[in-house]
Amino acid sequence: MLEMDQVLECKQLSAKGLGIRAISRRLGVSRNTVRAYLRGDRSPGIYRQEARRPQPVRDRLRPRVRQLLEEEQRRRTPRKQRLTGARIHRILESEDFLACPRLVRQLVQEVRMDLRDPLQHAYLPLKYEPGEDAQVDFFEGVVDDLVLGRIKVFILLVRACFSGKTFAYAAPNQTREALLEGLMQAFEHFGGVFSTVWFDNLTPAVKKILKGRDRLLQESFERFCAHYGFRPAFCSPGKGNEKGGVEGCVKYSRHEILSPIPTVSGRPEVQALCDQWVAREESRIMAGRSQTIGELFSLEKPLLIPLPAHRFEAGRVRTAKVTPRSWISLGTNFYSVPVAWVGREVDVRVAAEVVTIRFRDEEPVLHSRLHGRHQASLKIEHYLPLLQRKHRGLSRALPVKQWMEKAAPCWPVFLTELRRREGEVLGGKSFIDTLMMCETHGTSAVSAAVEKALGHPEVSVGAVRYHLWHGREVEQPTKEPLPMAGPAVQEAHAAAYMALCSRREVQSHE
Repeated sequence: MLEMDQVLECKQLSAKGLGIRAISRRLGVSRNTVRAYLRGDRSPGIYRQEARRPQPVRDRLRPRVRQLLEEEQRRRTPRKQRLTGARIHRILESEDFLACPRLVRQLVQEVRMDLRDPLQHAYLPLKYEPGEDAQVDFFEGVVDDLVLGRIKVFILLVRACFSGKTFAYAAPNQTREALLEGLMQAFEHFGGVFSTVWFDNLTPAVKKILKGRDRLLQESFERFCAHYGFRPAFCSPGKGNEKGGVEGCVKYSRHEILSPIPTVSGRPEVQALCDQWVAREESRIMAGRSQTIGELFSLEKPLLIPLPAHRFEAGRVRTAKVTPRSWISLGTNFYSVPVAWVGREVDVRVAAEVVTIRFRDEEPVLHSRLHGRHQASLKIEHYLPLLQRKHRGLSRALPVKQWMEKAAPCWPVFLTELRRREGEVLGGKSFIDTLMMCETHGTSAVSAAVEKALGHPEVSVGAVRYHLWHGREVEQPTKEPLPMAGPAVQEAHAAAYMALCSRREVQSHE
């Protein structure tokens, strides 16, 4: 290959009329080389290998590597059990084929490229119409909880295909209730429902995969689709790329929400991180777009299916018997009910976030759903009638301990002072009487009265009751006096009075 200045000189000499032979002699190169550059068969600065270099080791190994990979393909080996370059290198060594690991890895990559079906790796560019399609996917991550330490969290993404607007729901788990709750919150966030929503073949939605695109849906999920009026579409098994928009969003949102690993206090703070990310996304312009995500969504929002008049009832309904501890058992967790319901059969509706317990026509009991194991959600008001009768169990009662952990700091001090003044038994009874006031006046008002009662030299229930009623009198607005003008007195002459009397006499005679 000639240098650039040699090629330049070669062409300048040819322009002056020198022949190929003369130029060859002057530059000291072959005539074929001069002829190739003058004719344009060779380009300056580009080396072109005339013949393939011999690669004896590679040529000897390639047939064996291809045989191994073809056998693997023929047997439809699962992806996680396929041969790696390192494994093939060890196989070749055992068969006395000597080669470096790097060469074997290169051969494996080349042969896999030759054996693959290119149509399986090619993607069609898609264009979505506004308001038509949305895609759904779950993903997992970890956070550092202030109480539980490092825990796993689940986030449900619902992404609008046209605008790219995405809703993120910090789900408690990946159950049917969590899926439906996340979808309902997403539809409410978008302000409407998309015509088609794409899913994986997740168990809460799909009961059985049939031939082709047909699916046997879970009954509750099928009713949910009919309630909101969208058509569910499902990817082929193992083909998450068919909803590539949300799959790519999973990787992007995981880094945006959970990197670096956040420190949170409960799932509400995880949801707050999701909400902040969703708000930031409104002003982002995606690659290949000229408008922000928020501007594009404003074009498709009017085309969404309107929301139904009421939410779908996503909770599972079951019956349970109230145990003598005045609670019901759901899995390994417990939820309290009024002690009057002990031994009764109650109806329990289990949703993603709330557990609702009903008995006949009485006021239902609501609990935040517990998602751990061996936990108890006990409300102290359910046990107050029992505590009045069995007040000696006050110190060890689990509902009281749970309540005291969350109550204002004045309550443990108040209990200590009552027991110091009145004794262990009477002090406990007085404390329960004070707790009973919370049902009528509210916990915050009674807590404020307890705080003021602790400032008295003699702490008692009476002091709490005094401050409670005094506070109510102060809060009540004073009534304004009714306006009364009173009788009006007018001065007159005696003649006018006599004329009035004479007029009355005339009327009486008539």
